[in-house]
Amino acid sequence: MKPEKDYWEIEAYLRDPEGGRECFWMGPAVFWIDWREYDEDIARAVSESLPPEDAFSFAVRDSVLPRGIDILLDGEPIPYAPDRLDRDTTLKAVQARLAPDYQLRFWVPSAGGDILGFCLLSAESWRRLEEEFGVRAVARCFQPIGENSRLFG
Repeated sequence: MKPEKDYWEIEAYLRDPEGGRECFWMGPAVFWIDWREYDEDIARAVSESLPPEDAFSFAVRDSVLPRGIDILLDGEPIPYAPDRLDRDTTLKAVQARLAPDYQLRFWVPSAGGDILGFCLLSAESWRRLEEEFGVRAVARCFQPIGENSRLFG
């Protein structure tokens, strides 16, 4: 998956969200995160979705804290609670690493299960979609990951 190739698929979906849902669901613009996914796999999936020149490094190291490990993005540890890793914190940290050039967004129609869909585009591409379809219409389908996001709760 490459973000700019996915722009056209996301644009087509926004033109007909109801009619295009099943095709979009199975398409390459969405990548899926299971609640059982290892947090480092989330970082890997996002990094590998970026053009090579924009990919970030990630690493796992042992931690003396009760959670047992740290995950580092470009050498900086993700600020997890001392006793556990969690997907929401991972997603927020990955989004912070992507900004301001890219945005990871939650595909809202995938809510309700134990596997959630996400889409990645350049921030400029999301702005173009918001200009064409409206900020609310885009956010109804593709919710930005922000400081208060709680998807895996």
